[in-house]
Amino acid sequence: MDLDKLYAMQKELDRHIIQEKGLEGQDLLTNSVLALQVEIGELANELPEFFKHWSNKKNNYDNALKEYVDCLHFFLSIANQLGLEDGDLFTHDDDLIGTTARIFTELLHHVGKIELSETRNLKVSNYKAAFFIFANLGVDRLGLDWQEICKAYVKKNIINHQRQIEGY
Repeated sequence: MDLDKLYAMQKELDRHIIQEKGLEGQDLLTNSVLALQVEIGELANELPEFFKHWSNKKNNYDNALKEYVDCLHFFLSIANQLGLEDGDLFTHDDDLIGTTARIFTELLHHVGKIELSETRNLKVSNYKAAFFIFANLGVDRLGLDWQEICKAYVKKNIINHQRQIEGY
């Protein structure tokens, strides 16, 4: 499965949520950016070996995959809110440099700048930088398999639709 299909699924989920919650016409970018930052923190928390030098806890890659997919939902939702086209989600093709802890920090920095940037062009530029870091973090640093990510995304997307039906 490719990213374009996941993006289409996210657009449908966003439409469903906006319709169910009566949010038509509202700017939800601030909420979505904050939610993504929280999810990135939850992802990092499942990977204590990368930054918790005071702890002996081991990384939990099963839970990390779940949190990674939650992040992916918000990344795709933000792309939808910014009006990005399917092919505009990726612009970089480079290696990540630095420790995984530093990469998480850089990721959070760029995500925050999506909201704080004054112009749409700067928002999009920071989105693309953040999404590049996020995608490479998952595959290169965490060793997640893209097909496994897609499968988990589809499963969680179904759950998220069901939650909306049940009044989550």
